[in-house]
Amino acid sequence: MIKEIVLIGSSSELAFEFLKKIEVQSTYKAHTVSSKIDSVPSLLVNEYLEDSEKISDYISNLNNPYVIFFNGYLRENRPKYYPSIRETLETFKINFRTPLFLTKEIAKNNKNAKFIYISTIAAIKSREKNFIYGISKALLEKNIKEGNLSYLILRFGKIRTKMSENHSDPPFTLNKPEAASLIIKFLEKEGILYPTIGLKMMAILIKFLPSKLLDFIEKNI
Repeated sequence: MIKEIVLIGSSSELAFEFLKKIEVQSTYKAHTVSSKIDSVPSLLVNEYLEDSEKISDYISNLNNPYVIFFNGYLRENRPKYYPSIRETLETFKINFRTPLFLTKEIAKNNKNAKFIYISTIAAIKSREKNFIYGISKALLEKNIKEGNLSYLILRFGKIRTKMSENHSDPPFTLNKPEAASLIIKFLEKEGILYPTIGLKMMAILIKFLPSKLLDFIEKNI
């Protein structure tokens, strides 16, 4: 049976790697949603929130779809870079408001949709380096868990993309093809998961170590 997969933010680098991997498999049929015309998406939108009804209507016709949110925004890397007010607002809009609103709209029209979110271990505890980004992801996770949804949240560490290119490589950093393969591997799972054992171990340390100690370690990696 062919599985329908919808990629929200399909022009992202990680989405592109994901598409390359599922295109060679007869198991999946991909539907791409993007605001960038050069990516030639299945559904072109002007702005995700403005066109939420258009997106929801498109997905309502699909059978038991997997809806994966690839859109993300990171403009924060303390002490090297502090986000502006505009960038802070964009952080919350793209990482929190947009996926949450779209999830609610899609779920109204397709009760059998499963939602998959590319999250981060930064959502576990606020740290100096990227605490606005971490809070935005944590807010999304909290609201998704409280909804009556079929969902999977994958907490990654750093994935090497243009968005993260100025950030140092912490332990268990992944390349885009590695991360894409892990998303495919866990598609059938539910709840909050860590894609690798190493990331799960790191998450335990983040959870129990004091924030000041974590900040000190991060600055000295």
